[in-house]
Amino acid sequence: MTEDTTYMERAIELGWQGIGRNSPNPLVGCMIVNDGAIVGEGFHYFPDVDHAETIALAKAGRKAKGATAYISVEPCCHYGRTPPCTDALNKAGITKVVYGMKDPDLRVNGGGHEALASAGIEVFGGVLEVEIREQNKFFVTAKEKDRPYILQKWAMTLDGKIATRIGDSRWISNEESRNIVHHMRNIYESILVGHSTVLTDNPHLTARVDLSKELPKEIFPAAPKDTRDPLRIVLDVLGATCTSPGCKVFDACSETLIAIAPESIWDDYRSRDGIVSANTDFLECPLKGGRIELDYLLSELVKKDIHSLIVEGGSSIHAAFLKQGIVDEVLVFIGPKIFGGMAALTPVGGGGVELVKDAWHLEDVTHLQIDGDQLIHGKVRKGAD
Repeated sequence: MTEDTTYMERAIELGWQGIGRNSPNPLVGCMIVNDGAIVGEGFHYFPDVDHAETIALAKAGRKAKGATAYISVEPCCHYGRTPPCTDALNKAGITKVVYGMKDPDLRVNGGGHEALASAGIEVFGGVLEVEIREQNKFFVTAKEKDRPYILQKWAMTLDGKIATRIGDSRWISNEESRNIVHHMRNIYESILVGHSTVLTDNPHLTARVDLSKELPKEIFPAAPKDTRDPLRIVLDVLGATCTSPGCKVFDACSETLIAIAPESIWDDYRSRDGIVSANTDFLECPLKGGRIELDYLLSELVKKDIHSLIVEGGSSIHAAFLKQGIVDEVLVFIGPKIFGGMAALTPVGGGGVELVKDAWHLEDVTHLQIDGDQLIHGKVRKGAD
């Protein structure tokens, strides 16, 4: 293991401290090393605004002169909420910069490297880039695919049911499994369901997490030390939830976005205007086959700086996302129960595949036992997107 790799591993560790709170920026860790000694460290935590580089440089002070900066992501070279980090590194007297991942943001994307090199600073990139791209999968997906990173989650019985034949579904998974789900809601920026799930299950879709119980590192290497709720998104073409009293997704505890059909197709759109809530907004989306056009919705979410999304169903929603090839990961809890019944819902509806070879395959699969439940987690095989 080289010295650069050792220091970059520490930069990755630092970056994780901003997990769930870094968006719309990437997770970034920075170390300032002078004559073999670490003289400054920093990581990006968005509510604090300051970038990892400026925090580390401030801690290093005069010791930054003649030092090497190890940064997990290529330094920014543009003016945004803060001045360019490339300027700060140059003014501090840094003589060498080693970074991991090239920034996929087109405002940077190699420009940071060039700006440093033009200032006479020695620059070397690509150290542990694969690991850092994985760490920043939310940010990378948003910048390269113009959509949030998508996790599909469900709980099911041993016979593959997500509800009984009359729609009862509480609870298939146990309390420990549900706490993991709330951990994920605390990390991801948004969560999506269809209107049928709202009307049938009436979920809160908030992050009611017990922080004293750790998130399995096999699922996510780090978790926030505080809590916040994700943006709640409901696919509701004709506003069925708008006229249904008592829907918990309209509680003031968190923000809600209703993805709805364009006003032009409505005969009477007063029902959706009946919701008077400061935390609820509507997004008119074009339709495709009578359903919300997902590409449009996801692109609009990125414009709102939403880079990560949990899809929690129901079964037709899961099918639509899989069929369109936009699911990145799947998280499934299997409770030791059997429901039976031809009419009982399965996790993925729609027409399904006809041949085994056409099935959606997972890779990098993890199997965990969660207090009697089985948890299966994996990535949808590359090339499906």
